[in-house]
Amino acid sequence: MKICIFTENYYKGGLDTFLVNIFNSWPEEKDELTLCCNSSHAGLVDIKNKTKRPLRVKEYNQIFTGLIFKDINNSFLGSSIQKKLFNISYKILEYPILFPWYLISFTFFFIRNDFDRLMVVNGGYPASLLCRSALIAWRLSGKRPLGVLNFHNSATKASWYNILIEDLIDKCIVKSSSSIVTVSKNCRDSLRIRTNFLDFKNLTYIYNGIEKTQDKSISKEKNISTKNYCLMLATYERRKGHEYLIKAFKEVIKDINDIELRIYGHGQPHEKKYVSNLVKTYKLQDKILLGDFEAKTERLIANAKVLLVPSQAYESFGLTIIEAMSQGTPVITTDVGGMPEVMGDSEAGFICSKDDPLQFANAIKRILNDDILSAKLGDNGRKAFKQRFNATTMTAEYAKIIKG
Repeated sequence: MKICIFTENYYKGGLDTFLVNIFNSWPEEKDELTLCCNSSHAGLVDIKNKTKRPLRVKEYNQIFTGLIFKDINNSFLGSSIQKKLFNISYKILEYPILFPWYLISFTFFFIRNDFDRLMVVNGGYPASLLCRSALIAWRLSGKRPLGVLNFHNSATKASWYNILIEDLIDKCIVKSSSSIVTVSKNCRDSLRIRTNFLDFKNLTYIYNGIEKTQDKSISKEKNISTKNYCLMLATYERRKGHEYLIKAFKEVIKDINDIELRIYGHGQPHEKKYVSNLVKTYKLQDKILLGDFEAKTERLIANAKVLLVPSQAYESFGLTIIEAMSQGTPVITTDVGGMPEVMGDSEAGFICSKDDPLQFANAIKRILNDDILSAKLGDNGRKAFKQRFNATTMTAEYAKIIKG
């Protein structure tokens, strides 16, 4: 069977990890998997390098896609008012111009290719108009069964200026989807905010899973630093909570001086600059290391004292949580989105209020000051990972839905 996985993405991160685990754990070797992805995606090379099974990759380019929009919005406009006006103008124009173009071009794309199944992987909902257009175009091309929509961040309401066209697109998505699959109960339920999905019956969730890295391969690379450190792995988007974490870490070092914070992730230049300026504002340049995206994080996670996930919004799962669990590293998260659900009753760490950086700081100090507690939390995480977040189980469930 020939299966197409379609996505549009501009940030290296969790979505790439999800795709790699889907490809590497796919249950049927005879199936031909194809990834359709924008050629401008920064993580595409990593996906290709990490995928162990045969994978066809079709890179596409579309006129005036999100990347061009981001570049103009971030580089050429000065004031926030200008950016807001440009954002609204773009959103208004993309529907009468880009949406029809996407539908036509992808309809012919699917007609020309002999795919048997389609799953569209979207960052959130509504997120990428191009991804949603591909799902609708699959139906317009006459392909059956209908495609599967998969999204990874909480759904949001349509804006006042596009509510009518978004309502129409939602209706098209309902008619074009055999199933809609997301990553947690919290994320699934968030789609109910869009009224057209209230009666959609094939709406479900599958917890993310990852391949377990062998402990031996990690132990060979120990001693990456003689300094103790806390770790954050996330894009540099503001919703990820960098300022919240920096405030918390400022409190931590008042009592624990022999510790540093390491932050790694992909981000736009203005996003990285914003976080860098925060570090300077709080005078923590000698305590906080800001790094770029790291393709191989197992060693970083295994050696960290604690993994920190301070997200402030739209965090429907938190893939780094289960990566830390797999390595036996304690986790501290905020109470945002699906993260409390993922942590569950695992007792692999602590969940703190997203509005209380002092509570987050105290949780960090508890782990750093108590080696016995830290070891217990790590062991609990390993058990939870084995029971709930296996990549093979996750992929088998996706394969059943896609091929069913």
